[in-house]
Amino acid sequence: MALHLVLGNKRYSSWSLRAWLILAMNDLPFTEERIRLYQDNYKQVLEDKSDGGQVPVLQDGNITIFDSLSIAEYLHENYSLNYGWPKDKAARAHARSICALMHSGFAHLRRECPMNIARLPSSVPISEDCQLDIQRIDTLLSKTLRTHGGPFLYGEASIADAYYAPVIIRLDRYALLGPLHSELRAYTARILTLPALQPWLEAGRRETDIIAKAER
Repeated sequence: MALHLVLGNKRYSSWSLRAWLILAMNDLPFTEERIRLYQDNYKQVLEDKSDGGQVPVLQDGNITIFDSLSIAEYLHENYSLNYGWPKDKAARAHARSICALMHSGFAHLRRECPMNIARLPSSVPISEDCQLDIQRIDTLLSKTLRTHGGPFLYGEASIADAYYAPVIIRLDRYALLGPLHSELRAYTARILTLPALQPWLEAGRRETDIIAKAER
């Protein structure tokens, strides 16, 4: 049975993008089902899909996996991924660590610069805390790129690149790239032109549902 991914609006749902991009980068066949977030009875629909009550949700036959990081681990354990976790033990441990950090951190960036694929790049006022989030991301990713020599975070593309793709999109859409290290600016251009990402970007631009709190 094919993998089935339940996701949110492609214009806005960064967590859905992470799971979707892991599947797309690895050419895994899957079907997808889009839930219109903040529309109608979407909360009940999501509760019916999984115990997590959120997107994304991956269904593999009678197995249901919710939460993007759990989905990443499930796919790595159960499928032959060309671009899974890094093969080197130390790099793999570091990649898992920075993905967990993304999962639990950088709240100011996520709150003040909400994901919006269709947004034209332009700056907005941000807090000092948000600036600190951006500086931390810049330091972390630039150091990782230097350590492993690029072109992706751990040399070859991996789950970590899929996990940080929504961050890269935010940096671009909110015109935050100027003061960043050259390594991260080059990496941003690489991610934004990644072939596997293009269908999502195109679909996100075409969506017409508007979530007011994500428009800034």
